[in-house]
Amino acid sequence: MYIYVKESVSKLKTKGYAKELLTGTRELENGLIINTHWYSDDCFIRNPKSTYSIFLCKSYRENGKSKTKQYKIATISYWDIAESYEDDFVDWLSPEFDNILWVKMLTKIDSILAEDGCLNGLSNDEQKEYLYKIQDDLSDKCDCFWNKIVNAFKKTKEYKVHEEHRQILEAYHTNKMNFLEDYDCYPDEYDVCFDIYGRVTNSEYLSRIQSRHSESDFSSGHSSGHSSGRSTEKIIYRDANYSKTELQYLKKFYRTLSAKYHPDVNSKTIGEMQFINKLKEQWGI
Repeated sequence: MYIYVKESVSKLKTKGYAKELLTGTRELENGLIINTHWYSDDCFIRNPKSTYSIFLCKSYRENGKSKTKQYKIATISYWDIAESYEDDFVDWLSPEFDNILWVKMLTKIDSILAEDGCLNGLSNDEQKEYLYKIQDDLSDKCDCFWNKIVNAFKKTKEYKVHEEHRQILEAYHTNKMNFLEDYDCYPDEYDVCFDIYGRVTNSEYLSRIQSRHSESDFSSGHSSGHSSGRSTEKIIYRDANYSKTELQYLKKFYRTLSAKYHPDVNSKTIGEMQFINKLKEQWGI
């Protein structure tokens, strides 16, 4: 089997990333005013570009005639590829897997090979060698246009604006996670005190949080440890069988992952963020 790529040109203009990251405030039911942010409805307009249909093809002979059978792996637009620079959350699987589009195509190839039965009768090593050959063919065919598209997109104003927004949101989520870790408060309380840029907007409420935290530290240091929040943490630590040093590592991992995969930073990672929160519960942090 071999890879074949067919290029065609789309005639449609599409919406791209938002041009602005807006900020404002809203009132909670308890009367507190929190800082909020959202993307503008005004987006970059993307001109028509190429679409790439990728096939896995099989050549064979039937009744003395040469024939070709095609299996479609994916149809990927120019803009799918341009945005693929964001999908780097699977690069730890293998150096070859640069983004989620690759993973989807390789998964489809596995399914096609199983359906076609062309691996039947091969040993495990022979199957792996056959699969690696197809993967190399896919990589060679796609490299001809993939990297060129991504690099061209990174030179556009749309990319630069979107990257600026992403960096702002990543810093916001990192600051928020650190604050919640330090002061053990509710997420909305951070947004009462700070805006998306980390600027203090309610110094009075911030002082209340800091005072409450100081009082909690003092109280936990003099209690018997049966009812305070900190004694509950110790129980979780013992059940999870992590040392205090290991728990600090896990908290650092959680903050780093949350800053990277929060849906505000990358709208495609909602499932990943849900899994990260599940891990947080399992780790007991």
